Amino acid sequence: MSTQSVANEIQLANDKVIDFLQNSDPYWVGMKTAIEVIPDIKDGIILHSGPDIPWDEMCQTQRQGGINGVLYEGYAKTPEEAEAMLKSGEITFAAGNGYHIVVPGSGIATPHMVMNVVEDRYSGVKGFCAPFEGPNRGGLAGWGIYNEAIHVHLNLMRDIIGPAFTRMLESAGGMGLKRIMVRGVEMGDELHSRQDACGLILTNELAKMIFDTNAMSAEEKRMCMDLIYGTVRFFHPLGMASAMAALETVRNIPYSTVVTAMEGNGVTYGIKVSGCGNQWFTATAPRLEGELVASDVKAEDILPWIGDSCMLEAVGLGGSAAAAAPAVLRSQGLSWMDGIERTRNAEQITLARHESYLIPALDYQGSPLGIDIRKVLRTGLEPVIHGGMISTTGKRLGAGVAHVPMGCFEAAVLGYGERYGLTDE
Repeated sequence: MSTQSVANEIQLANDKVIDFLQNSDPYWVGMKTAIEVIPDIKDGIILHSGPDIPWDEMCQTQRQGGINGVLYEGYAKTPEEAEAMLKSGEITFAAGNGYHIVVPGSGIATPHMVMNVVEDRYSGVKGFCAPFEGPNRGGLAGWGIYNEAIHVHLNLMRDIIGPAFTRMLESAGGMGLKRIMVRGVEMGDELHSRQDACGLILTNELAKMIFDTNAMSAEEKRMCMDLIYGTVRFFHPLGMASAMAALETVRNIPYSTVVTAMEGNGVTYGIKVSGCGNQWFTATAPRLEGELVASDVKAEDILPWIGDSCMLEAVGLGGSAAAAAPAVLRSQGLSWMDGIERTRNAEQITLARHESYLIPALDYQGSPLGIDIRKVLRTGLEPVIHGGMISTTGKRLGAGVAHVPMGCFEAAVLGYGERYGLTDE
């Protein structure tokens, strides 16, 4: 195939990807266990954040999360037994991305944990992310932490709260999330490190739905209200599941050069590219910089990037929309102008501006959308990612920022060239 023919194929493929991403229409349709709603999930699978990685190369934080997931599922009775099962491969310990699940931070997903189910009404594809587990709990899903209180709460979500929310959402035809996200961006959210506006809008709408529904008992209504009012970042998993649904839609568009996944596991960081399907392109996970919650934290206490939440940057939010969220920049010890510069840089490595996520500080221009591996390599600009800094013990240390390593894009361009016979391009 000639160079011009390949260029035409890439253009057509990327236009298709951008169309899907622009028109993605996420609806929250339920809260069900992973094994109920994801065909490839079965007993004996524990999922972690970031790219796949052998047990012997994992950071200890992720290993401990896996052990805790095995204990929660009851596959083992002691941590030692759980570790042996994971190490031997008796229990599969795999990346959540391959199962359409976003696993934030150092968190874990297991077959009988409740997942937010988000359906992209434009494509029909679903994305999943476990709900955050209330105030001051840490949680298995977000941080890989496990204790008796977390066990009780996860079972409450599985047995009572999840089914109650599902009945309500199904009776209402689901809840549209895009309009909430659009308003949130205009009100100061970039939807990765900050979802304050989206959370308030969601809570307001849910309160009315819960009050009006006939699909819940009075006690279930109280429990659901307690959860949403007690979970400050309740919207965050819904935003992540929305991003996953959109990106799953374009996971395998031949010839496309658009990034469809950006995730880390505390050791390696990986990206996927639409035209290369499920192939990971990895480099060493980057370090985060930002404001810490305590003055005695040392650099060596902070894990390199771990978590799947940068899926939001891949749909034009997070670091790509930094100009929308001055409070996030302030939390990182930076200025609003720094955020505007981040968004302007993101414009240079993307293919479009989002038609819905409009940023007031940029005179209502849309956030940059569709990270193109070719543009990253040509400009030398690494995508900026926002997120929480996590300690080697799984605790959240503060808000930070990092860059997706250039090595990921160098590997992706080489891999893309090999796939399409463009090794001399």
